[in-house]
Amino acid sequence: MAGERRKKRRPNDTRHNPKDTSRGGKSRIINGARGQRRQQRKAKVVPLSRSRPVRPQPPKKRVNRTPSQVSKRASGSTSGRSSGERKPLRAVGQGRLRLVVGAVALVCLSLGARAVQLSVADDARYRPFDTQAFASERTEAAERVTGRGAIFSADGQRLAASLDAGKVVATPYQIEDPEAAAAALAKILGDEAGNTNEIKEKLTGAGEGASGGYSVVAEGVEPETAREVTKLGLTGISVTPDEVRAYPNGPLASQLVGYLGTDQAYGGVEARYDEVLKGGEDVKLTLDTAVQRELEVALTEAADEYDGKSALGLVMRVEDGAIVALAHAPGYDNNQFTEAPEEVKRDRILTDPYEPGSTFKAFTMAAALEEGAVSEQDTFMVADSMPVADVVIQDSEAHAPEVLNPMGILQHSRNVGTIQVAQALGGERLVENIKRFGFGEETGVDLWGENVGIVPPFEEWSGSSIGNIPIGQGLTVTPLQLASGYASLANGGLRVTPHITSDAATGEPGRRVISEKTSSIVRGMLQSVVDEGTGHFARIPGYTVAGKTGTAQKVDSETGLYGDEYVTSFIGFAPAQDPEYLTLIAVDEPQKALWGEVVAAPAFRNVMGFTLGYYNVPPDRESTKNDAPTEDPILAPDANKEDSIR
Repeated sequence: MAGERRKKRRPNDTRHNPKDTSRGGKSRIINGARGQRRQQRKAKVVPLSRSRPVRPQPPKKRVNRTPSQVSKRASGSTSGRSSGERKPLRAVGQGRLRLVVGAVALVCLSLGARAVQLSVADDARYRPFDTQAFASERTEAAERVTGRGAIFSADGQRLAASLDAGKVVATPYQIEDPEAAAAALAKILGDEAGNTNEIKEKLTGAGEGASGGYSVVAEGVEPETAREVTKLGLTGISVTPDEVRAYPNGPLASQLVGYLGTDQAYGGVEARYDEVLKGGEDVKLTLDTAVQRELEVALTEAADEYDGKSALGLVMRVEDGAIVALAHAPGYDNNQFTEAPEEVKRDRILTDPYEPGSTFKAFTMAAALEEGAVSEQDTFMVADSMPVADVVIQDSEAHAPEVLNPMGILQHSRNVGTIQVAQALGGERLVENIKRFGFGEETGVDLWGENVGIVPPFEEWSGSSIGNIPIGQGLTVTPLQLASGYASLANGGLRVTPHITSDAATGEPGRRVISEKTSSIVRGMLQSVVDEGTGHFARIPGYTVAGKTGTAQKVDSETGLYGDEYVTSFIGFAPAQDPEYLTLIAVDEPQKALWGEVVAAPAFRNVMGFTLGYYNVPPDRESTKNDAPTEDPILAPDANKEDSIR
């Protein structure tokens, strides 16, 4: 139940509860001679009273001594013992002897009980796997099941946990008939341990995993299967306690969580916090499973609808960079890690930089405003193309020359107008501001494998660099860097450190990148993109929304030139003037449409709308609270991206 924590018994707790009817509706009964021996070994412990009782002394036997005996006794007490006399031995009291015997008995009983606990026949040690029940548990660190710590979401869901299992072990020299034993084991263990011949090799000490009279036949065996192996009663075959890593929520946040293999941890939280988890400590994430599911569904739908190669996205808290959701489509299930293609296992939000395209124009505007190179009131004559050095830069659509201020340029995503603003600023100051936003360096996220991207130093610029870098070409950023930069635009101008674990939050304001005034101006510009410009499909009833579309041409890896594939994206935050969350959606190589407002903005709207409602963020635009959601764009049956290319 929400808000309630119930104390659960550890799965390896062997205490008997006569009221426990969770197994077959009856209290547990130990069967057979082995069970009888267990019952015989049980000891009834009677607590001692706090005060030590006075033991009654037997009456002293009176002895009549002769005067000479009395004289000798008296003289011996004053003159000391002669060298040949021995000190009388003190008899050991019956009470002390009982204490010694009792202590030895208790130690033996404890060791025997532990041996029974480690037995495969003990159902409390080996419990069946129950994914749904396990996923819904909210368990404190002190109630953890096994050695390696669990990974929890912010809402208390287990994303990774270690479960008790069994390891089938062979002692080859004790096995009388390896062939028959291998056949019997193969029927129970199935493909996990190999075929009959492979198992036979292990039983004879010739197979992989055999060493010095000890051979591992199978690891991570489920409890029921382990019990079946034990029932075979094969001489030289035993089952010992083992541990298997399970991912109760299946494919949810797989790239972020990472995977624990038999040799090492691979990627995500499993790898980054490997030492912490190995030490038995749990790791709690800032990720919320409800928002994560919403994001994963939106990405899958966007990629499917527009025939995209893949999609990725994240939801971040604007104030401090806490990652609430981070997802990729297609995903995979860490429970079937070895079967998943290598390409889908990578956390591309960290590892794969790309040219961001028009989403980067907001940083050009912020830099020019911060440096005083332009003002909100300045106007520019914007044509639909312009020469820059040896290239001609075009806008995405043909249009007559128009007079636009910086807000209008951003609102309509004009390439030519953005370059004119950058020229007023100058390339050197533009690079300085780009670096201040954190591009070209690690964000500091508490995950490994982060790529820093490429920001060409001003000294290495060509004549045409001023025509492509301001509009998000000629440099590369990771999606995480882009989100971190937008958080600074939204939160009043402060750097944030993205993080996925609660303990990684710095708790202190980051370094100032731009002034609060510049941040406020840019927020207004980005709001106009959604209210009146290219981002209208991102509108959410009841809320002001700010954001920017992006359609970035990809470089062909073979030719090194721009090809005919694109990354289409939308990034934004809400509420626009008092932002709480930002969301990034990017679809790689969509085939049916090209523009960010068509492909990515609707997915952004769905995820951001859910997030605002889920966290009870108050609406800030009452006039549209009861409006119907903006309808998704309708594509022609034969629509393709070429229809959008100028």
